[in-house]
Amino acid sequence: MAKILLVDDEPRIARVVRDMVEGAEWQFAYADNGADALDAVARDAPDLIIMDVMMPKMDGFTACRELRARGVTVPVIFLSAKGDIVDKGVGFAAGGDDYMVKPFDPRELMMHIEAHLRRAAMRPTAAMPSTGTITVGRLSLDMAQHRATLGGEHVPLTPKEFKILATLAASPGTVLSREQLVEAAWGPEFVGETSSITVFIKKLRAKIEDDPTEPRIIETVWGIGYRLDPEACG
Repeated sequence: MAKILLVDDEPRIARVVRDMVEGAEWQFAYADNGADALDAVARDAPDLIIMDVMMPKMDGFTACRELRARGVTVPVIFLSAKGDIVDKGVGFAAGGDDYMVKPFDPRELMMHIEAHLRRAAMRPTAAMPSTGTITVGRLSLDMAQHRATLGGEHVPLTPKEFKILATLAASPGTVLSREQLVEAAWGPEFVGETSSITVFIKKLRAKIEDDPTEPRIIETVWGIGYRLDPEACG
């Protein structure tokens, strides 16, 4: 059962979101300011955070930046009465994943929550190690040296290409979304189009596939992302 943390100092918003969350049979947690939210995240370990921006003690942007600095990676949806592009840019730069303007339709917020929970559920089941070697058949990735070999032959990769390939290789056979691969290559605070991943996948295929036009090692799963086929690496 998913646990949703709401951080907002407006009682009316709290009632609306609580009814919506519990109606979906999720667990509901609550804090009314950014400072208390930091303790609530450590205590309740939510799967998703809905964060107001303007709050006493600590605003939502500052709280989100602190959570990201502490290594908290769960999705954060900002709520704000300010809807201009500058404020949205600040929110995303602070580590937010989404931004909704008040007043909002609870049904739309529900759709946003469901989408982020689905994406979070698709994250790799195995964490990418920072040391040691990832080996999938003929493919070998030395994490400390950032060195890739295929069938014993060195494959020259850029740092981002290496991170993307290592993320796929750490969970062979698992479909990873473009968002997950963007996070692996650029970090959780990257703001931009996930279409850039398509370019890097094309470059990787040119380096590791026998026929890049008919890729077998890195497969495209249409509408979702990519997976590394362990059998093709054998």
